[in-house]
Amino acid sequence: MATSQPTRPQVAAVWRTARRAVALLRAIHDEQALMWELLWQSSRVAVDRPGPLAWQASLDGRRLIGSDLPTPKDASECSTP
Repeated sequence: MATSQPTRPQVAAVWRTARRAVALLRAIHDEQALMWELLWQSSRVAVDRPGPLAWQASLDGRRLIGSDLPTPKDASECSTP
């Protein structure tokens, strides 16, 4: 019983198919990595940025603090109980 060896064109076809598969997987990976990067960038909040407003952690969750927040001129105008 003789074993058949692959011919040169068959080997070339296998390598060509493998290169195409690797290129396809690389393109899919790059696209998915870009998608996650853009999602991360769009959903992040600048917490400690310089400026008049900032987010501060509190027991009730994050609060916006700063000098540009509208405040009543008189504390008696405030309607909170």
